[in-house]
Amino acid sequence: MNSFRPQKDEIVILGAGLAGLSTAYHLKEGYIVFEKESEAGGMARSIYKNGYIFDYDGHLLHFKNESTLSLITDILDHNLAPHKRNSWIYSKGNYTRYPFQANFYGLPKDVVRDCLVGLIRARTNSTYKRINSYENFADWVKGTFGDGIAKHFMLPYNKKFWTVKPEELTCDWLDGFVPVPSLEDVITGAITVNTRPYGYNSRFWYPVKGGISEVVRGFLRKIKNVYLNKRAVTIDQRRKEIIFEDGTIKKFERLISTIPLPELFKILVDIPQHIKEAFLSLRYTSIFVINLGVRREDITDKHWVYYPEDDLVFYRTGFPTNFSIDVSPPNRTSIYAEISYQNNREVDKENFIKEAISGLKKIGLISDENEIELCIPMDIKYGYVIYDKNRNQAVESIKHYLRHFDIYTIGRYGSWRYMSMEDAILDGKKIVESLRKEERSP
Repeated sequence: MNSFRPQKDEIVILGAGLAGLSTAYHLKEGYIVFEKESEAGGMARSIYKNGYIFDYDGHLLHFKNESTLSLITDILDHNLAPHKRNSWIYSKGNYTRYPFQANFYGLPKDVVRDCLVGLIRARTNSTYKRINSYENFADWVKGTFGDGIAKHFMLPYNKKFWTVKPEELTCDWLDGFVPVPSLEDVITGAITVNTRPYGYNSRFWYPVKGGISEVVRGFLRKIKNVYLNKRAVTIDQRRKEIIFEDGTIKKFERLISTIPLPELFKILVDIPQHIKEAFLSLRYTSIFVINLGVRREDITDKHWVYYPEDDLVFYRTGFPTNFSIDVSPPNRTSIYAEISYQNNREVDKENFIKEAISGLKKIGLISDENEIELCIPMDIKYGYVIYDKNRNQAVESIKHYLRHFDIYTIGRYGSWRYMSMEDAILDGKKIVESLRKEERSP
């Protein structure tokens, strides 16, 4: 964007994803941003091909905070539309509304019975609401929803999604991401179609024109000093120096990094053994996304669907054409199918594509492979952070160590957290507020 001229005194930001761009936006001045890729945006990017727009995985905007909605509306110049969520679960050969735990209507009678009886038994236990009393996510699911919901959806879906047994997960990631409906609502959803919205994502927003990368473009119109193709290969935390792949060296007073922590580990120097061990204990899932352009319109009116059962390789499908008619050519539909896998596992990605297409045919979303006119697979190394028993202590140790050198890690993979797009944007705002507070302190 600009020719790089080294300076000494600004705050250095590594990574021009949403957290990095938000940090620059809220700083207003005195910063410089370096991005390793040839374009800004990180995971909030879009691919444009043959009239289709595919985002890097399914990216939708959910707002808990009015100020964030106002900010995004402003930087997009009102190119933003609200949508009422239309999401579903496909299991036992049936579609039921999301969330599963409030919508059993249409499932086999024995499944409905299992779920209702299990939930009623769980609700007679007065400790079911105390999340901290559970040792792991599996115990929380059983204690909160009962054995039936655990068996028929919660445990198989989360094992498929996280790639680890639910017993290995803590409850630290929940934070409102899993709705807990009342008993009355569950009974209603067992005997009739329940259209009541649940959860933080009952509404979402998406650009009217362009993909999710419009948010990135909006930020870039408001900020400056963003340098692309600048991959950091070494960070000497003691000398406060960053060495880039092109041989340039940048001094920093304070460094804000959005680099995934395992990647940051590779470029820091002389790390103490206990901090190395903390870095090496971090776990994550990887996501393989198959984006398809289909030569047919009106395939479905759904926004996205979850799949808990192992006979389908994907855990979720989404339909961007139902977010915006601008993301595909006329009379076409776009579909994405997401497959979760452990990065250290050898997988046949060509087979993933074949299995995904076969699964889409099996459930009737496509009738023939000849309908597919475009296939763009994306292999996303860092998908979701795994919240196991080691995570909290490891992340705290890493952050505490780095703060000694005025290095702050933020964003989804810098904070090593399960975050929405809004959370990433707010993380940039919060680090700026924290730094300004430090400056005011005597």
